[in-house]
Amino acid sequence: MKTQSRIVDIVKSSYLVLVIAMLGVFAFISAVLIAWPALAYIASKLFG
Repeated sequence: MKTQSRIVDIVKSSYLVLVIAMLGVFAFISAVLIAWPALAYIASKLFG
């Protein structure tokens, strides 16, 4: 019974890490898409 509860804990922690990683990727992509016009404006001023 002890090993079964340990396996359940490992699965729960792995699922939590996966969910947090997916939310992090979503947040990064959202931040880039939101900031894209400002980044394009700054790049055009610097290089153009």
